Amino acid sequence: MKSTEIEMEIVTLQQRSDHLKERLDFVIQRFQAELPNAAESWIRKEVKKQMEDCPETVAGLGVERLGSFKAKVNALVASLPDIAKKETSDATVWPHNRASDTYAYGAGKDEPFFTRAFRDAISHLGAILDEFGFLKNQKGVSWARTPHGFHYVIDSMFDLSSAPSVNEYERAYKEFRSVAESLETKQNELAKTKAKELWEST
Repeated sequence: MKSTEIEMEIVTLQQRSDHLKERLDFVIQRFQAELPNAAESWIRKEVKKQMEDCPETVAGLGVERLGSFKAKVNALVASLPDIAKKETSDATVWPHNRASDTYAYGAGKDEPFFTRAFRDAISHLGAILDEFGFLKNQKGVSWARTPHGFHYVIDSMFDLSSAPSVNEYERAYKEFRSVAESLETKQNELAKTKAKELWEST
């Protein structure tokens, strides 16, 4: 195959890669819209669990403090759209903008982007739970204090069905990586072919 033919294939692959990258950008934006509802559902369940696990704490709060607790939880829920954007707006950590060996959906790599974003969003509840005494006698190590506040450290059981964009992203991401690998192969082939053509022309 001539170098000019390989160059044409590279142009086609690059166009496909650019198209997929735009699609992946769009899917991340869709996830930003889906994350608040998914996080709210989890937060409501966690608050209910805390109420059931810590009846003494609830009784000790009294009506006024309990009302204040509920108001802060509702304020957190109302702020989830802004939190979702904050936790997912750094495009440099989007999987398709990172080197292929720094991101994977499986174990042994960084926590998957979507799971981490979900965990970071729900972790905002920790400060409220701590303020009202729910974490003083917590069972196990669900919540941990960090330099930046509280972090939910065990499996958040992120329900993928609550964010359909995640599955769409995974499918498109696999295709994107496949195209990127083909592009790299063709670029290497082009370099070798040009070297060969140069040799044969002298």
